[in-house]
Amino acid sequence: MKRVVTFLLAAGLVCALAAPVAAAPPSSDPRTDAQDAAAWLASQVTAAGFLPNPFSPGAASPSLTAQAIPAFVAAGVGRTTIDAMLAYLGAHVEDAVVSGGVDSPGSLANLILAATASGADPTSFGTTHANLVARLLATQQASGLFGPPDNANFDGAFRQGLALLALHAAGVSNANGVTWLQQQQCPDGSWTPFRTDTSGPCPPVDLSTFTGPDTNSTALAVLGLHAQGANAAAAQGINALNSVRNGDGGWGFFALSSQATDANSTGLVLTALRTVNGSADASGIAALLTLQVGCTGDPADLGGIAFQPGAGGVLVPDVSATVQATPALAEVALPVTSGSVAAGVPTPCAATATTTTTIPSTTTTVAVTGSTTGTSTPPVAIVDPSVPVTSTASQLPRTGSSTAPLAILALILVAVGAAFLRGTRGRRT
Repeated sequence: MKRVVTFLLAAGLVCALAAPVAAAPPSSDPRTDAQDAAAWLASQVTAAGFLPNPFSPGAASPSLTAQAIPAFVAAGVGRTTIDAMLAYLGAHVEDAVVSGGVDSPGSLANLILAATASGADPTSFGTTHANLVARLLATQQASGLFGPPDNANFDGAFRQGLALLALHAAGVSNANGVTWLQQQQCPDGSWTPFRTDTSGPCPPVDLSTFTGPDTNSTALAVLGLHAQGANAAAAQGINALNSVRNGDGGWGFFALSSQATDANSTGLVLTALRTVNGSADASGIAALLTLQVGCTGDPADLGGIAFQPGAGGVLVPDVSATVQATPALAEVALPVTSGSVAAGVPTPCAATATTTTTIPSTTTTVAVTGSTTGTSTPPVAIVDPSVPVTSTASQLPRTGSSTAPLAILALILVAVGAAFLRGTRGRRT
């Protein structure tokens, strides 16, 4: 079903109408492009401090809001926006982490990652001082799986990797969770969402039934295992991801090299490669940048990243795609840790901002979780000298982009899968 949602979403975006496509990204520097992507994200945050739910206009998406915070920190800009989102999430913890009356491990993990990225305490978060770490651990089954097994066939490996990554960010090891995820790994190094029988081979990808290994499950499993020190299994996962790279350098959802590249899958895979290999993947980043709206696009869309090109090659910026692609463009390892972040965001494509504040030698420090040999490397510092920033206060009231009225057909298709979207990621988590 998760895969059905993904394909509906892709179909919706293909049908979307938009302004003429911008063929080139805003700049030739991926880190600058990451900051421009963050600037577009900031323009989508409401005055209340949340990113809207794309399937319910006016309603909040706590999941997207939480996931966006590490993206801003990775880019090194948007501290004012981060603080607004933290304030919203801190006042709505239960809305953010409870699904169907029970705690969602994926949602808890995303909120822990947001807290640790922004410098907040995940063991005493928000107005109720919620211990997010204890609540995540309380969802773990005797088998080691986080969350109930009855829906693991949708996202088991993905949420397991996400939970292990978040626990590492909070300084917690979890051997039982690592064992469960290792047992789920396919012989070729990839992961399906869930295997009931792990004694045999994994099923091949079947696009008619939407089954088989996928890049998203594999990328998150790699990140979680690597964070917890299971480097051999993580390295095998990296090999599996490289083996299904598309000809353009990017990745689609399923573990096949014959799919169209999408920003969500490519962004997740690139962060996994960067984290494990210790270096950015140039060809993957080049593929990702073809999905970013450049300087000839609609001014309201500049810097935003599309899931895939729409009809005629048009790019419709998408919040989830931009959230997942920004850390990849920033070329940082996961989990992102707190550091110095410029208060505002840059003006994409502006040679000189009309109203600017100069932030000299702003540095964002992100953690490198180690290498495949188990040795750790120093934090990576992204230096951003003299970033021209605009006032975030003028951007917070904005609730949508100029292309939104033209995406009605796409939203109709997407809405078919909306009811299934869980709080952990919107496939495009």
